[in-house]
Amino acid sequence: MKVAVIFGGQSTEHEVSCLSAASILDNINGHEVVPIGITKSGEWFFTNASSKDIASGRWTELEKYPVFADLQKKTLICCGNPLAIDVCFPIVHGKNGEDGTLQGLLELLGIKYVGSGVLGSSVCMDKITANRLFESAGIRRAKWFPVLKGVNDGLEDIKTEAAKLGYPIFVKPSNAGSSVGITKCFDENGLEKALETAFAIDSRLVIEKSIEDPTEIEVAVMGNENPIASGTGRIISSNEQIYDYDAKYLSGTSQTLIPSGLPNDLENAVRQTALRAYSYCGCKGLSRVDFLIGKDGEININEINTLPGFTSISMFPALFIATGMTYSELIDKLICYALN
Repeated sequence: MKVAVIFGGQSTEHEVSCLSAASILDNINGHEVVPIGITKSGEWFFTNASSKDIASGRWTELEKYPVFADLQKKTLICCGNPLAIDVCFPIVHGKNGEDGTLQGLLELLGIKYVGSGVLGSSVCMDKITANRLFESAGIRRAKWFPVLKGVNDGLEDIKTEAAKLGYPIFVKPSNAGSSVGITKCFDENGLEKALETAFAIDSRLVIEKSIEDPTEIEVAVMGNENPIASGTGRIISSNEQIYDYDAKYLSGTSQTLIPSGLPNDLENAVRQTALRAYSYCGCKGLSRVDFLIGKDGEININEINTLPGFTSISMFPALFIATGMTYSELIDKLICYALN
């Protein structure tokens, strides 16, 4: 089987994508792998770089060959020849990768791929849209309101609505991942700067009430029409205020607990909610569903990540590995879901 692993991209999660791709390349077995990297400027290249050079980003400095999409022939072209790919594993996190755009291109090319389709990808990438779907499905989440640039972005009006939620609050870009651009505000003094930070990434924002002293829980889900859920894992962030990009990928001091230690009834309820949210949002292949559990045991969904991290410390592979599956077996299962 010829498997194209597409990584990199133009989003703020470019480096994380390279780390994920390196882990996949180190663990994929029994397939002919075609590594395709996307630079930060959006150029596509076939590369023979090692997984170490891909992880470090050095692959862009090494020999590489341009890749183009030929929509008439429905294939990717490299050095004048079709790549004849059987299935693609697009591990491009964030905007222009996880949001349905890359999936749309692969659909036009007729290439089967790992992960959710255009609709599921775009729905889950946009927090405002996902929140509306969660609400319509009766899936509980923290109190929130949307802010749209040029529509309801007046600072005084936002301050009024934020005060109704009650501080502390989170200010989040609607379309972003890995907690990039998110600020926790403890009073209205930091609100203007937080809005500035988030608007630099997206024109649509979510203002969300902070849940007091939450337990951060994650569930890995995979499958198509009849998905399966892993057990739960718990995140203990090295940053007490927010499980941000640094805490996730750079500091190396955050902790993950598998199993999470939730009581059995709460564990089962979280897993069932994850499956419900996954199916309701049209997810396929794989996703990581994130929750915030309040002190009273109330389950609040946070978000669904349709192309979750595949790094050596990422929760998605770790949760299924904890069930007895190997990393290589997990990759094979995801490829099978794509082919089906």
